[in-house]
Amino acid sequence: MIWRHTFRKLSSDSQQLEALIQGFADRSQDKTFLPANTTSNFLAIRPSGNPITAQGLAGMYDSDDLVIELSELVKIHRLEADSDWGFAAFTLKEAFSYKGDLNNDLSTYSLIFKKIDGTWRISWLQRSQGTTDLSTWG
Repeated sequence: MIWRHTFRKLSSDSQQLEALIQGFADRSQDKTFLPANTTSNFLAIRPSGNPITAQGLAGMYDSDDLVIELSELVKIHRLEADSDWGFAAFTLKEAFSYKGDLNNDLSTYSLIFKKIDGTWRISWLQRSQGTTDLSTWG
């Protein structure tokens, strides 16, 4: 179930940004989603602080080292769009193993979007460690 921070009707741009969030959360698309929906200078900042490109992140998702069992959108905390940029903060429930280490995370993501030639793209991603306290979002 997705909870929205506000209950106003979403604009077309906000709906497109929400669709990008949903596509990102759908880990069955990982190999193709990020390269197809990011800017040419996209970077993701992992919880370690290390940046990675869309192609590098897609390759990590495609690796046998990573086994994803669950990726579910829990809540969109903020979703804002202007004429050519947007911002979102949301939480995913994720269960996965990386090199055999099990993780059961409730992680918050921040995305910055850019509209390029009329198409929304993800420009920046940052993922928290898997310890999000949903009550802090109010």
